[in-house]
Amino acid sequence: MRGTHPILGSILILGLSVSQVLLPVANAQNERDVQALRPADYSSLRASIVKVKLPPMAQPAWLTQQLAAEAAAKSAARKKAASTITVSYDVMAKGVAESSMTEFRQLANQTLNDGRGWARMNVVFREVAGGGSFTLVLSEASQVPSFSSGCSSEYSCRVGRYIIINQDRWNSATSTWNQAGGNLRDYRHMVINHEVGHWLGHGHPGCKGAGQPAPVMLQQSIDLDGCTFNPWPLASELYSTQLGIN
Repeated sequence: MRGTHPILGSILILGLSVSQVLLPVANAQNERDVQALRPADYSSLRASIVKVKLPPMAQPAWLTQQLAAEAAAKSAARKKAASTITVSYDVMAKGVAESSMTEFRQLANQTLNDGRGWARMNVVFREVAGGGSFTLVLSEASQVPSFSSGCSSEYSCRVGRYIIINQDRWNSATSTWNQAGGNLRDYRHMVINHEVGHWLGHGHPGCKGAGQPAPVMLQQSIDLDGCTFNPWPLASELYSTQLGIN
């Protein structure tokens, strides 16, 4: 075996591999090293590590800004939840209902909780089976005056806790609205917001200027008074004496 170490050559002659001989030797050495360690050595090492003081690390500016933004968002959400006013209402039909009450309920709820409407006062409107703060009525036109002599079969009306939507107006709006280019869906938004606005404590304002969007509390079903039709309350209308919102 040319070039072989004399000891290794002898091992190979005996039929043993290098690993069979050297591994037990290494293992025995490791075991002696482990036995030589004392528990006190570990305690001393631990005490030394505890004494090590790492230098302070500056927080990146982007992380500081992100954490601040998250904290502000959580704080705003908590304040909003604490100040949210929930208003319950129930729904009924009066007389012969020619329109879908399911559609009426859905659109009324969507309108009342739309981010463009009274919900901007941080109010949530929730339909209940009965005993709500107000009752939303889809009424046959001829039955509207039965709520009050001050109501007519021509338009919608509000009497006390009853918010009465005239079924004829619900189905076809008015000539004033239609001639101004308004569509039926927007009229439905407007008439619900308008009559609920009365319950919230609003009266009938005038147009603020020719060509300007009409206040939702303007009698848009009758006369736009120079304004353009508008189904949603203006920022100046976002108050409620009923709910104590100024």
